[in-house]
Amino acid sequence: MLILQGDKDFQVSTEKDFALYQQICIGKPNVHFKLYPGLNHLFMKSVYGRVKDFKKEYKVPQKVSAEVLEDIAEWILAK
Repeated sequence: MLILQGDKDFQVSTEKDFALYQQICIGKPNVHFKLYPGLNHLFMKSVYGRVKDFKKEYKVPQKVSAEVLEDIAEWILAK
């Protein structure tokens, strides 16, 4: 299992959700986690960085982070 999250995600909390998944999966060698600094829920660069602006942020044309795509591809190919 691969669990990824951007640390600027306004829909899923790094402190609650991501941390809870890590806690639940302690000792499970088939679970991998990665937190991406500066990325939002869509794995794109956070433009505004404020909760009140997240709807505007999703309207800014961007691409999914190349780092995220590379990490997913590496994980798949390693299986």
